[in-house]
Parts: sequence; structure tokens; C-alpha cells
Amino acid sequence: MKLTNTQLADFERMGFVSIDDALNPEDLNTIEARLKEFSSKDYPGHVLEKHGQSYRAFHGCHLYDPFFNNFIRSPAFIEPARQILDGPVYLHQLKINLKAPFNGEQWPWHQDYIYWRNEDQIQKDAIVSVMVFLDDITEFNGPLYFIPGSHKHGVIEADKTSDLKSGWEADVSAALSYQVNADLVSQYVDAGGIYSAKGKKGTVLWFHGNIVHASPSNLSPFQRRIAIFTYNATHNAPHDADQEKRPEFLNNRDRSELSPLTYELID
Repeated sequence: MKLTNTQLADFERMGFVSIDDALNPEDLNTIEARLKEFSSKDYPGHVLEKHGQSYRAFHGCHLYDPFFNNFIRSPAFIEPARQILDGPVYLHQLKINLKAPFNGEQWPWHQDYIYWRNEDQIQKDAIVSVMVFLDDITEFNGPLYFIPGSHKHGVIEADKTSDLKSGWEADVSAALSYQVNADLVSQYVDAGGIYSAKGKKGTVLWFHGNIVHASPSNLSPFQRRIAIFTYNATHNAPHDADQEKRPEFLNNRDRSELSPLTYELID
């Protein structure tokens, strides 16, 4: 699958583009089974909500699960990533963000690239993410909010804040390390509005590393799960041999080019 010229223009203008019904039911069923297995095991990179009652995220699933190790090479992801970044790519990060019914916590207003620049030493924003809807997402179960066009402001410098956690855990908690302040959010929304990323299970949405986004808590009785695959241009891989790195489930060590793979489902 490749993005059309219109879709590429929309991405450039707004910082994101959404595609309905991009995944087939077989893949979605396999992912559903994988998530049930992940929920029963304590893999590295599994993060609980602050209240400790449910999972907030599974990071680095491709490092321990054969299906996801193949799935990240799907032509449906690799080809658009190559188009957007104008060349070969590798996977920098994979995460599944979960919002359990009634107690899934918020994600404050932020940009993603500032983490990859400051914590992983990725020097340019030649990096893009694709979000896969693993449930029907509505206005009720904590959809992502995007500010269209906000990626054009580049990196918004922010003082590093934290809750009681330290190290990499502060980068994935409900009190994120780098947040966009309310005044800037108001200014950008006045200019570009807010887009609520809603859609049916199987929708995918490509978004720029510098787009400002957030999501509210999930107070509904419906779960909300999304997978996010982040692809970086191979020429933009960090030169970090001598620096202290975040764990591999946040900062992938394999920076080799990914080729599209016609994969087989692995039960």
C-alpha cells in the first residue's frame, strides 16, 4: 500500500493522515490473542497505570513476539514510511497504549520527537509514527487529540518535568517528562483547531513526530487500545555508541533497513 499524492499533501499540511479499514480481520484477531497473552506475563517494557489496577502500555513487543517482529515489516507500514521519509527506514520504537474501561489515564499535551532527540540522540525529525486502532475509538473512550498544523512549529523546547518516577518511566507516565504548556496549546488550537482521532477498529493514522497531541482519561465502560509503530530514516539513526541509552524497548538497537515482508500469520 502506498499513500496517494493527496494523502501525502494532507500529511504535510496537517501533520497526520487517517486511512479507514487498513487492516484485515485476520491480523486484528491475531493481535487480540497476543494482547491477552501479554496481559498475563510480565515482559520488560510493560507499564502499569499509576493506580496499579491496569496496564498503561506494552513496549517493544517485536523483541519477544514473532508476529509483531514480522508485522512491523508489513508493506502497509513500510511503503508509506518510505514515502513520508523519502528513503529507507528502520523501526525505532513499538508500543501498545492501553486505556482500560473506567480507569485508563490521560496523556498530557506533548510532542514525541523531543523525547527521541533528547533521550535517544536522534538529530533530525525525519521520523514518523503510524497508529493502529485495535478497538473502535469514539469520543467516549479516550481518543487522541491532534492540533492540525502544529508540527510546522518544529520542536517546542520544554523544561523536563516528572512525577515521582525517575529515568525512562517518567517518559511514559501520566505526568510526562516534556509537556507543551497551556498557553501554547491555546494559541495553536486557535490557529488550527483540534482533531479527535476516532474511527473503527482497523483504522490507521500516520502522524508527524512534532505534532502536538494528547488524550483524555477513559471514563467509559469501553476499552481503548492502539498500537504505535515509529519508523526513523536510516540516515537519521543516532550515533550513540558511547552514551547511556534508554532500554531497547524504547530505543531499538537494530537500525538496519527494513524491507517489506509478505508475512505469514503465526499462531
